[in-house]
Amino acid sequence: MNHTDVEEQNLVDRYVMGKLSAAETERFEDHYLSCPECLDRLDLAESMQRGFKRAAGQDAARLATSRQLALVAWLSRLGRSRQVAALVMALLVVAILPAGLALRQIGERDRELERTRSALRQERQRAAAGSQSAAAVEKLRSELQASQRDLAREREARSRTGAELAQARQPQGNVPILFLNTERGGGGGEPTGLLHLPAAPGWVVFSLAIESAHQPRYSVILRDAHGVEIWRGDGLRLDDHESLSLSLPSTLLAPGDYTLTVEGLAPGGKPLAAGRFVFRALR
Repeated sequence: MNHTDVEEQNLVDRYVMGKLSAAETERFEDHYLSCPECLDRLDLAESMQRGFKRAAGQDAARLATSRQLALVAWLSRLGRSRQVAALVMALLVVAILPAGLALRQIGERDRELERTRSALRQERQRAAAGSQSAAAVEKLRSELQASQRDLAREREARSRTGAELAQARQPQGNVPILFLNTERGGGGGEPTGLLHLPAAPGWVVFSLAIESAHQPRYSVILRDAHGVEIWRGDGLRLDDHESLSLSLPSTLLAPGDYTLTVEGLAPGGKPLAAGRFVFRALR
């Protein structure tokens, strides 16, 4: 229902006068409860209706006064016994008629109140459904944005990894090589091994001199200054110089202090400490 239907069918005046059908009343109430313009027009029409009722009430009062005077004159012409009978009948009518009118008005008000309540319930249901739909749309939008961010990060990581892999496949010169000896004593001083990281992503090589008894296999763990494990290599063997050689991507390291812990795996499977090497990475 729209304003054109309201004007063409004169729905505001017919609604105020109670001349709409139940279906028309329900459609009109659904419309005007959400339409400020129709609410204003309905308020104006009801004000005019109340004014007409007040004017009609004044005319009815004047007519009632004239009828009362006529009734008094008529009673004065009756005999005493007939006057008493007429007065008794009048009292009965006066007692019964207001009660009937009151019951009718109560019934009309109850029906109007129920229509208003029904319209409010429908409006609340529509509002709740709209709120739920908006919340669902917002949730889906947030999930979509999160997925797009994850996809962008994944693409960036793949692109970076692909570039590093392509760079690693190319022959490289001036690869940084760091020869390290096991740390003696309790340590805790400044690292003597210094590794200058290359400006472009590439490889760095470590040569760890193992001075303890040789073992068939070795494990090497790389940790940062906070003790967080960055890389682990297992199943390593000594080279011809009785050293462990490691090649790691330079992107694995940031400027800071690092520790390489080496353990030898004895034939029985028990790990044995084989050395601790400390170095500092510099730009």
